[in-house]
Amino acid sequence: MLIRSRAWRHVAALTILVVLAAWVSTTRTPAQTKQPQVEAKSGMVASAHALASQAGLEILKAGGNAVDAAVAAAFAIGVAEPNASGLGGEGMMVVYIARTKAAVAIDYRSAAPARAAFKGPVPATGHQAVAIPGTVAGLALALEKYGTMTLPRVLAPAVRIAGQGFVVSPTLAAAIVDNFEEIAKNEPLVKLVCDAGLPLEAGATLKNPDLARTLDAIAAGGRDAFYRGAIADAIVAEMNANGGFLTKEDLAAYAAIERTPIEGTYRGFRLVSAPPPVGGLAIVENMHLLEQFPVGTLKPFSVAHVHLMAEVMRRGFADWSAYVGDPRFVEVPVARLLSKPYAASRAGEIAMDKVSPKVAAGDLGKLSPSTTSLSVVDKAGNMVALTQTISDFFGAKVVVPGTGIILNNEMKNFSARGPNVMAPGKRMRTTIAPTIAIKDGKAFATIGTPGAARIISTMTLLLSNLIDFKMGIQEAIEAPRFFIRDAAGPEANPIDVETRLPAETVAALTNMGYTVKPTKAFDLFFGGAQGIVIDPKTGRRIGGADPRRDGAVVGY
Repeated sequence: MLIRSRAWRHVAALTILVVLAAWVSTTRTPAQTKQPQVEAKSGMVASAHALASQAGLEILKAGGNAVDAAVAAAFAIGVAEPNASGLGGEGMMVVYIARTKAAVAIDYRSAAPARAAFKGPVPATGHQAVAIPGTVAGLALALEKYGTMTLPRVLAPAVRIAGQGFVVSPTLAAAIVDNFEEIAKNEPLVKLVCDAGLPLEAGATLKNPDLARTLDAIAAGGRDAFYRGAIADAIVAEMNANGGFLTKEDLAAYAAIERTPIEGTYRGFRLVSAPPPVGGLAIVENMHLLEQFPVGTLKPFSVAHVHLMAEVMRRGFADWSAYVGDPRFVEVPVARLLSKPYAASRAGEIAMDKVSPKVAAGDLGKLSPSTTSLSVVDKAGNMVALTQTISDFFGAKVVVPGTGIILNNEMKNFSARGPNVMAPGKRMRTTIAPTIAIKDGKAFATIGTPGAARIISTMTLLLSNLIDFKMGIQEAIEAPRFFIRDAAGPEANPIDVETRLPAETVAALTNMGYTVKPTKAFDLFFGGAQGIVIDPKTGRRIGGADPRRDGAVVGY
């Protein structure tokens, strides 16, 4: 109680010191949003592309459950958003089963090849940057354990999109241009995303008939068609011809893992998120720290609000960096990091009227851009939150000839030392954190976002927007974003902010000692969140999609 009281006193102090920043907000009125919220009675899919959302909706309307629809949408988004995810990538899925009120995570993170070795830094592109892909194994496992439909049925929309093609959006066109120098080094990738050697423009049609045939082969032969058959042969041949480390043995040995999700509570909500080696632990720890403060009494995006969130985010990042790795290789102190006394102790370090000069990991004593997210709710109230990736836009910038598969560059996500150091078969750490919120035993929200390191800050903001400020899902997604982490640099306390943050807040942050780095008003730098909320009074599904990406929500 002493720590909690101190936290409240800090808030009161800043209210006196910076009057502009601490207006009390006791009521909320709906905000104008760039995109309308979408409501539906029975089922809903929110993803980063309309075709993927429609693929999931097609499955829901055909009688599939949330997992069936999520798998269909995940395969489809890998076709329609080739810069961000696909068969050559990986991810993490969190599933909430309404009937039993149980939750499970499916870990299909990529892993280091057995013979991977580097004399210097891991290259960011090229064949040596490629880790063992997990997408096919993870989606197949989720479907087998928790779905109701066959693999050929849920793959049908993805096969159709790949074969018939789709219209290139401005977002995809910009990604091609931004990465053109590296894309140009790989002839199969040039053939896929360029026209006569020039980047495809918005409005052009992108077809991937090789990928359609690959998806058909997986539909017919299951996961083994990818990890043991002709597709595996093609991947390994490409590796062997270009100095890559991936072998047939690596592919054959890979398996998705069913894990216990990370869980915590926040102001009466049960939070369920993705477990190590990804970012859910940092999200839940951040919310536990925030719970020590009266966030809902602060004016949203005032200096008091932004400073508090920044101080919390820095501590969540520091602990994530120090302690999280592949749990098969390192002991991750989950229980201690998520304990409420630990949250109170960390909250006690925060002074609301000044910036912490340095944020380190908490003392626990001795210890024994690219990416995509989607959310699904079905008529029974089952929920899926899923985030998958190929790491950077277009991954390793390598397409396997004859398959249409763009390979990941996940190897660069290992660290030089600490719990995330590379080892054969080890899964590298990332920040992805698909999360489900539950209230009074009923599913309330499913939400996730891409955005590399910004995922941890964005997810913390989204959950607080929904719970503390009672924003609607679209309003929560469109609200101004900012990002800070624990790493030191040449600039003092650098904080990236969208230009929609109030001018008085930016001025006050600068006066406090932050180096404010403005971005665009709706910047892709901060990812592209997708989410669905179930109205606790009416049961209606309400979806939100991020205008920072090509987000789309559909329901019935």
